Amino acid sequence: MFAYKKERLENAICFFVREHKRRKKKDPTQTYIYKYLALFDFGMLVKTGKPALDLEYKAMAKGPVPIEIYEKRNSYETDLFKFVPQEDKKTVIVKTKGKKPNLEYFSESEIMEMQRIVEIYINTSVDTNILSGASHEVIAPWEKAWKRKNNSKIDMIDAFPGIFNKKDEDLSPQEENFLIYYGLKKGMEIESWRCNPVEQLS
Repeated sequence: MFAYKKERLENAICFFVREHKRRKKKDPTQTYIYKYLALFDFGMLVKTGKPALDLEYKAMAKGPVPIEIYEKRNSYETDLFKFVPQEDKKTVIVKTKGKKPNLEYFSESEIMEMQRIVEIYINTSVDTNILSGASHEVIAPWEKAWKRKNNSKIDMIDAFPGIFNKKDEDLSPQEENFLIYYGLKKGMEIESWRCNPVEQLS
């Protein structure tokens, strides 16, 4: 859906891991990274009408969790970072490999949003409980998905209540952008289903 989606995701993770380590003096657990990514994704969604990373999320008890990363959390490794499971088999620490993130994959407004998240949420007084609470409050689609069903998939359209009931002239620029993004995404999902119907039903 997005150009350089893989590179953008990996460099965003690297950015947040490095900033967390620099400010809190220790490597983040996967929960911190899930929250930073969700705040970035949904923050840009509300500001521009398009998510920054185009990830899919589940509404879990501690807030939005990116499904793609969660499913490979015990073995996720790139040239920039590595997810390292701990002995308790519940905690996963995320470590960088000494390389700096390439922020050329991001727009100026996206970099400003990433830096805003760092300034607000990455400090010694913010733990995972506070961060999870913040993600509940800031990311409205999480609450709607959670109320529908625990651990259900979050629908980004819930960031724009009543959007389908609005006349074209009443849409905000962000809502117009979102409808274009949403239509393209749904079209690609339908095409994927048409090409792989057996896989989709399995």
